[in-house]
Amino acid sequence: MTGASGEVTAGHLYEMKRLEWLFIGARWLWVPAIFLLAWMQKPSSDIPIISIGLITASVNAAAMVFNLRIKTPKSQQILGTSMLVIDSLVAWVLILLFVSDFYTAAYAGFLFVAMEGSIRYGLKGSLVMAAAFAVGLLGAYIFRDAVYGVRFSYTGYTFWALLVFLVAVPMGLIVDEGQRQRRRSETYLKEKTLLEERQRIARDMHDNVLKTLHGLSLEATVLERRLGDNTESSVKDTISYIGEVCQQTSREIREVILDLRNEPGNVGIGAIISSILDRWSVRTDIKIEFELIGEDRIVADATAHQLRNIISEALTNVERHAEASRVAATLTLTHDSLSLVIHDNGHGFGEGAREPDVNIAAGRLGLAGMKERVSLMGGSFQLESAGRGTRLIIILPLNRETSDEPN
Repeated sequence: MTGASGEVTAGHLYEMKRLEWLFIGARWLWVPAIFLLAWMQKPSSDIPIISIGLITASVNAAAMVFNLRIKTPKSQQILGTSMLVIDSLVAWVLILLFVSDFYTAAYAGFLFVAMEGSIRYGLKGSLVMAAAFAVGLLGAYIFRDAVYGVRFSYTGYTFWALLVFLVAVPMGLIVDEGQRQRRRSETYLKEKTLLEERQRIARDMHDNVLKTLHGLSLEATVLERRLGDNTESSVKDTISYIGEVCQQTSREIREVILDLRNEPGNVGIGAIISSILDRWSVRTDIKIEFELIGEDRIVADATAHQLRNIISEALTNVERHAEASRVAATLTLTHDSLSLVIHDNGHGFGEGAREPDVNIAAGRLGLAGMKERVSLMGGSFQLESAGRGTRLIIILPLNRETSDEPN
């Protein structure tokens, strides 16, 4: 399957390439700055500084070629990390070339590296770059004092260390916040698209499938009346069964439509589950008890959608196979997990029904489907049938980024 994952990968690669082009452009501005620095600072030899400028230009040209040819995000990330390392080495070489001078602007070259690390890796990158500069500059100052006899300037060291820190760290914070805002926007867009699709499916089911089933049910009723009492009982039973199936399916589809039209983003998961259980209890006349442990909260739409499908399938199994008269459901919510237990007093099932392969082979796709849904959400699925009744236990992790407390 390609679809959304392929589009996300392609979009991510495009953004990484675009960011790399920005660094390549900035690096081309850095190359003449290196030669200007050499002219202004007048080092003892021009050869090393000219060599650094030429090497930087060559590496930047190679980065342009790689940036055009790379096809995967992983390779693109390797290119970005490699260029950050190379830029760091160039900055340190420049610093060491001018380390014998008491007043030097060469330290400012590391500001580019600090900003690059912040933009590429956010706050973590900015802290690493700031710490590396502080430690490296300390070593450079000690080396300058020992070799060239230039006194250790505490004020100079403090100035440059704080400058890099104050440039890198706020930029890292801004980058991290921008990434969080982007993730939230993407999540909102996906949830909005999902909601619109759910509503479209609900309209189509109501306008097409539900009306067709209702029409078939009416036709079966009319046909049964026209046949009269002289018709064989087996034929009448078949017609009556067709009508009942159409009515039952219509009721189930209406519940699906109600679930699809309900907007889970504005309702706590406890309220959603309680509503599903209440409607099912009224329709089936099976007593149900629901208990919520913990404070109700809003969960991600994807989690709510999967839970609704799992609960609907579990209740359908109880209605069709368990012959139960009572169902107890307990929802436990903590700050990072959700636990749902559904227990009926029906006749239970055999040991083999716990295994998904056995269920699929026997045509019981519902249980296998529930387990797959739970597995996709990173949760655990457990089915117990000790003596009388069946107990379904579902535990799911909850992500704080995609859930909130209800108002």
